[in-house]
Amino acid sequence: MGIELEQLEAFVASAEHGSFSAAARHLRKAQSAVSVLVSSLEDDLDVKLFSRASRNPALTEAGARLLPEARLLLARREHLVSVARNFGEHVESRLVVAMDELFPEPAIATVFAAFAQEFPHVELELKFPPSTIIADMVLEGTADLGVMWRAEQMPHELGFHTIGWVPLVLVCGRDHPLEPFRF
Repeated sequence: MGIELEQLEAFVASAEHGSFSAAARHLRKAQSAVSVLVSSLEDDLDVKLFSRASRNPALTEAGARLLPEARLLLARREHLVSVARNFGEHVESRLVVAMDELFPEPAIATVFAAFAQEFPHVELELKFPPSTIIADMVLEGTADLGVMWRAEQMPHELGFHTIGWVPLVLVCGRDHPLEPFRF
């Protein structure tokens, strides 16, 4: 059994993006290459990780159990590469923040800038995963912090703090029936 990190990358990307073709775009590979990598991982493990009954593959129970472990292995690899690349530099640690790329709060940029000034020897690494997995990344240790829209159900192992408020605006024509209403 020779599990390759490339197989795990294809598996994680397929699970996170919900399809082999979306994972292929993310990984900049052909869709057939991603499918082959996932199939070879399934063969190596002798277990099906995805149910392919519908157009979009769904994680099997085994796939759902393997996903956090695969993410953790890939994060450790990133850490190993970072340690090697930063050897001899003054970067002493890294803070990984996973955030929704659509999060429009301008105060976030100010917070990150202040953090960089206060802690110049801490490298700030931003990741932009799908918002549905940010809390899981913090739980699994692949991100130190998460910035996301508040979820209806937050895992009880996590604390959360409101760091800003983004006012939502309803835009409509002056003659629209909702125009006179104030919410």
